[in-house]
Amino acid sequence: MNGAAPSIEILDPGLFATVQDLGRRNVAAFGVTPSGAADWLSARAANRIVGNPQPAALIEATMTGISFKTLGTVLLAITGANAQLQIAGGKKSLWQSHRVRAGTDVKLSPAERGLRSYIALYGGIDVPKILGSASTDVAGAFGGLGRALAPGDIIKLNAPEKEIPEDGRVIRASARPFWRQPAVLRVLAGPHAARFAPNDLDFICAQAYRVSPRSNRQGVRLDGGPFRGRDGFDVVSCGVCAGCVQVSSDGLPIILLAEHQTTGGYAVPFTVITADLPDAAQLRPGDEVRFARVTFVEASVALGEKMQALSEALDESRPAG
Repeated sequence: MNGAAPSIEILDPGLFATVQDLGRRNVAAFGVTPSGAADWLSARAANRIVGNPQPAALIEATMTGISFKTLGTVLLAITGANAQLQIAGGKKSLWQSHRVRAGTDVKLSPAERGLRSYIALYGGIDVPKILGSASTDVAGAFGGLGRALAPGDIIKLNAPEKEIPEDGRVIRASARPFWRQPAVLRVLAGPHAARFAPNDLDFICAQAYRVSPRSNRQGVRLDGGPFRGRDGFDVVSCGVCAGCVQVSSDGLPIILLAEHQTTGGYAVPFTVITADLPDAAQLRPGDEVRFARVTFVEASVALGEKMQALSEALDESRPAG
């Protein structure tokens, strides 16, 4: 069944909202960042709840919430940061699908814990794919709408191939992430670990850092006791990826996120494991974070457990709210 494509109108995008999917692949050689959802777990979960393919385009909102009006009947789910969701003025649950009629106001309040929220709509957002992805590259001003969302933007959805499902699909509470404080991010040795003495690496892991307000989708900047290396931290520029922990010239770490640069000239003693990247993406200014070293086997097991939990967490009963 092919019906008319519904859409939504952005009333207030909050601090910073963009269209994202799971990002671009194999584009670093062209100097293009992968972009994509900073918290891959919450984005995948939101799409899974509404019945979309996990790479479908959705909205990533930051810290202060978002509000919009439905211009057609939609099925939506919001995951990620802990916040209050109101639909037509009534309180509703996150991590659950909601069928919403045309002309309804949807409001997500500022985050109470965590930083980023993901709004998936059945059918996915209808924007052209550039280099294989619908994600917004903010610095490059392409993908998505080519910029952050603004009041009055009309976000068109893909025309449904079948009837919009009923609501009530939910990620069980026991399987949802909880953005703990202080956060402990597990790390593996990075490409420049050998440049550091063992006690230097111990120093970094022993520190309690605070998230700087200068953080963004490119990276989480940390404040705290600076590391003083004997040989500095400049290296020959090399490729980097999300999760790389760079030690900048001021001796403080930067955790690279989805919109990281393609190459970097700072030493990378550690990389945050993929399973913990969602936790890094949900760090907000002032949050405390520490690093803990693990083995490759432990990192692989952690990712497998997280992916299995996501695949098994969907409950299609019809809970209240």
